[in-house]
Amino acid sequence: SSATGVETYYFILTSDKKGLDLATRENATSLSSISDLNDMLHRAVLQAKLEESREFAQKVQQALWVNSTRMNSKAHDRGVRQAPFVVLIGATMPSILAEIGFVSNPHDEKLMKRSDQREKIAEALLRGVSQYANTLSHTQMARVGSD
Repeated sequence: SSATGVETYYFILTSDKKGLDLATRENATSLSSISDLNDMLHRAVLQAKLEESREFAQKVQQALWVNSTRMNSKAHDRGVRQAPFVVLIGATMPSILAEIGFVSNPHDEKLMKRSDQREKIAEALLRGVSQYANTLSHTQMARVGSD
């Protein structure tokens, strides 16, 4: 209940106990297990994708953290982390998992129930994605407007 803040994950096979423990708990609801996905892992674990995913995670984490400090002075920058989440396995493009708060924390839960706070989180995610996309060649983001 005391966990608070934001963190962003990208896929990697890791020996980090915290990352493995969390991925094991989260992956428990998946129909596949990491050991069953050996062929997919070989395709997914390409160094270029991992580097791009790390850069993507850094951009999103920075945007989320800037937003988080404005919303919640108690929040922690939990950083960019690596973990073998099943939801990230097999993606053919850079992929991340953004943790935007903790509903187990009463303060975070209260903030996430507010539509204005959810809107700010969505805007922060968009900023992070846009910042990452701007580092790529031949990428164009859709613009929201009243045109």
